[in-house]
Amino acid sequence: MPCAAREPWRRNLSCERWPRTKADRPLIARLREELSALEARSELPPILASDRDPEAVAATSANARAAGVPLRVFESDARAIAALSPPGHVVANVPYGERLSAGSRKQLKSFYHSLGDALGALRGHRLALLSASDDFESAFGLRPRSRTTLWNGPLRCALYRYGR
Repeated sequence: MPCAAREPWRRNLSCERWPRTKADRPLIARLREELSALEARSELPPILASDRDPEAVAATSANARAAGVPLRVFESDARAIAALSPPGHVVANVPYGERLSAGSRKQLKSFYHSLGDALGALRGHRLALLSASDDFESAFGLRPRSRTTLWNGPLRCALYRYGR
């Protein structure tokens, strides 16, 4: 029997108790079996995480270890991302600008634009980006495949999806 710490998908998730997901139980069970089979064949894609803040990198590493999630964490600016081979998924919670001083809105928009240039160059990758900034979508420069409104704590956010 595989170790549950190495297979976080074997844990029961809170969302499984939601009324809407009861109908999805067969799908969840099938996905767990597929993940288990992939893990047994060592075919799971690597999970990489980065942040430019060393404290965030340390916290992410500690949380991943505690959860039993195999994760490679490193310090890097998101705009320095290199393409994965084969193409993969990029998930990011981009800066919102909530803690920036006055006058930094222009800097934030410039960051979004350069991030859009960097991530837009990743051909074949799928992107999922979370932002609470009203400036994000226009400054990022790419047209999302979908946009979903949700909440990150008290902040109203949008989850933008790009790619296939």
